[in-house]
Amino acid sequence: MRAKPQSVTQSKSASAKTVPVSAVRVLLAACLAGASMLVATAAAAGRTVEIRLMQTPSGMTYFDPAGVHIAPGDTVRWVQITGFHSVTAYHPSNDNHELRIPESALPWDSDILLADYPKRGATFEHLFTVPGVYDYFCKPHEAAGMVGRIVVGDPGDGPGTKPFGYAPSAHWKLIPDAARKAFPSVTEIMQKKTVRVP
Repeated sequence: MRAKPQSVTQSKSASAKTVPVSAVRVLLAACLAGASMLVATAAAAGRTVEIRLMQTPSGMTYFDPAGVHIAPGDTVRWVQITGFHSVTAYHPSNDNHELRIPESALPWDSDILLADYPKRGATFEHLFTVPGVYDYFCKPHEAAGMVGRIVVGDPGDGPGTKPFGYAPSAHWKLIPDAARKAFPSVTEIMQKKTVRVP
């Protein structure tokens, strides 16, 4: 005996609406495009490179590493480890220091970071978008040679590539001898990508 085919009935409530397949496809395509834009934005945001702010028990102060090569769009995060330090760009707006970052780049100054305040491992970050050489220093320890150099993309021929004291008529503060000697060279940074204090 064969079973009788049953009829299937669908009921729709008055508020239910049928969505055309073409609309579903458009919505799905928009979602996929949005997801791919998020991935592209994350990739374009670049990487984060960490530099540690150090002070030995004997009093030696330094950035570790002292020189790095990064790409435009990368961020540098300085992490306070020991002592008290600042991360300050060589720029006239920072207490009339010599301009040693690209002319169109924004200067920065972390002010003083302490090892235990506001918390252990306090950080300061800066996003680098303009290619060139960026020289920076620690305000309390510049005279002791606590300086660093970042090359973003191609070094070019901006202020950071010029000899120290290149614009005497500007009457900028002179960079102390110990600081001048402590900078890793642009060539060494380009070759090694990361230069540490010996």
